[in-house]
Amino acid sequence: MTTTAKTDDIPIDTVILDIEGTVCPITFVKDTLFPYFIEKLPSILDKFQYPLSNTSASSDDQVLNILKQLPDNITKSSESIYKHFKNLVDQDIKDPILKSLQGLIWKQGYEKNELQAPIYQDSIEFIESFPTKSSTNNKIYIYSSGSIKAQILLFGHVKSTTTTITNEVIDLNPKLNGYFDITTAGFKNQSNSYKKILQEINKSSTPKSVLFLSDNINEVNAAIEAGMKSYIVIRPGNPPIDDDDDGNDDKINHKIIYSLDELDL
Repeated sequence: MTTTAKTDDIPIDTVILDIEGTVCPITFVKDTLFPYFIEKLPSILDKFQYPLSNTSASSDDQVLNILKQLPDNITKSSESIYKHFKNLVDQDIKDPILKSLQGLIWKQGYEKNELQAPIYQDSIEFIESFPTKSSTNNKIYIYSSGSIKAQILLFGHVKSTTTTITNEVIDLNPKLNGYFDITTAGFKNQSNSYKKILQEINKSSTPKSVLFLSDNINEVNAAIEAGMKSYIVIRPGNPPIDDDDDGNDDKINHKIIYSLDELDL
């Protein structure tokens, strides 16, 4: 069941956006970013001597400092580290150490223009227009399982869809008010994570003025439980919306949108 995405009660002046499957095609992460990380990982790991427990991490070697957070039984060889991270990627496990390392490797890809983020045009237009759409101080935040560094990189290297110039990118970061990930807010299917975000953005007393958009029904439910408004976003290529973690087919009770153009804010 699809319902019109109009606001009610308290006007919305703050929007929190999920990335994957919401403002960016789900295929970009799984078919581009993840394979890029796995492809580049061996050459990154080959720079170090093993076992890493016998190696001193210098403050200016970010990769080594991240790898040293792993248990000794994993850092005994480059092969064991590679196998560990590949297993996490294959199972789509939201591991903070993995996310930090991915962020560094993706940074190199963005800087070399080997990576560009294919943000939906309706999302680009919303991010560019919503902060100045009214006299109120509208704000946009990002909440993703990817690290904050990775989020900033992604929104700083958005593929332009309105130009014929090859490799032209758009930087949307100046339009964004802040970023949250699983290390700063918590896991996205837990209501306490959204309560923490409300506290951080000074919205605990007016949670209904905050709208969270996601393609994941469990994340939407968690945001609603925390007091926010939340809509389900359906995009081409997204997996079907199944029952939530409790086995309830309650998606019919949620507002659903297929484009950010549908938002009446």
